[in-house]
Amino acid sequence: MKRNRKRIILVIILASASFWLIVRNGHNGTLTDKDFAVSDTASINKIFLADKSGREITLERKAQGGWTVNGKYDVRPDAIKTLLVTIKKVDVKEPIGKNAVNNVIKRLAAKAVKCEIYQNNKLVKAYYVGTETQDDTGTNMILIDLETMKPTEKPFITYIPGFEGYLTTRYFTEEQGWRDRTVLHYNPNDIASVKVEVPFKTEENYLLTIKGNNQYEIKMLATNTLATNIDPLQVKQYLSYFQQQNFESFEVAINQKQIDSVLKSVPLNILTITDKKGVTNKITFYARYPLQRDLKDDNTGAPIQFDMSRMDALLNNGKDFVMLQYLAFGKILPPVDYFRKKN
Repeated sequence: MKRNRKRIILVIILASASFWLIVRNGHNGTLTDKDFAVSDTASINKIFLADKSGREITLERKAQGGWTVNGKYDVRPDAIKTLLVTIKKVDVKEPIGKNAVNNVIKRLAAKAVKCEIYQNNKLVKAYYVGTETQDDTGTNMILIDLETMKPTEKPFITYIPGFEGYLTTRYFTEEQGWRDRTVLHYNPNDIASVKVEVPFKTEENYLLTIKGNNQYEIKMLATNTLATNIDPLQVKQYLSYFQQQNFESFEVAINQKQIDSVLKSVPLNILTITDKKGVTNKITFYARYPLQRDLKDDNTGAPIQFDMSRMDALLNNGKDFVMLQYLAFGKILPPVDYFRKKN
């Protein structure tokens, strides 16, 4: 009797252990063919993304901090942070149902983004990121065998615990989308001069020169005369705006012909910053045409000719054409009266 009782207890213990392992491995993704996450993201120094249309993105961590995209541009801090959090927390929600496996594999073959993750220059994880599930709460993924670099047999639905949504959009392959959107990032103490030009009203052009501590000079360029009654506190406030200004997005809503038309128009302003090393940064601002040309002013009924909240700009000394907000950049293009002492 005692012997039978011991056998029963042993069977229960083994059954419980087996059930625990099945649940643990089946739900939390701890088996090798289910483990998508990389817990130590601090040691990740490279991430490679590629889609089926031939676009490729290589994100690399810089020794001094930050990341680069394709070895050319700095990466948006928010975008790389989101991707690293995803890489760390991605988990298996459930396996793909047997009846849906073939269809999911076909979709993965047609639309998936390949993701390779490197720690200290060694490939440690690779998988394909597919489309979202029908309820938009999961993402179809399949691991890649690191020895053969071929997909494993089982696709899974993945997710981030506590997050409602899918993960596909975090693994994007558009280079511009990864690029840092910083326009201005200066320590005010490093600025030597700021020139503001108003091409359609040249009498308002001026050059602000930092002569020393609390010593500033503003020259009106049209008359070559110095502006008077300048308030150093106003100048300091103005220079503080150069510490961080970002553009909203690359101008992708218009085609190249429309861009060329904008660039041939008279600019609203031209801003030239020169630092104490003699490096200049020129930004040209243009009126932005509304995408919907039949809009009318609510008060007057007159057609709206220009976007009232955004403008276009040519950055990086003429290399990039972007869209930015008046609210952010209007304050760095003030008239000279802004700097005068107030009675």
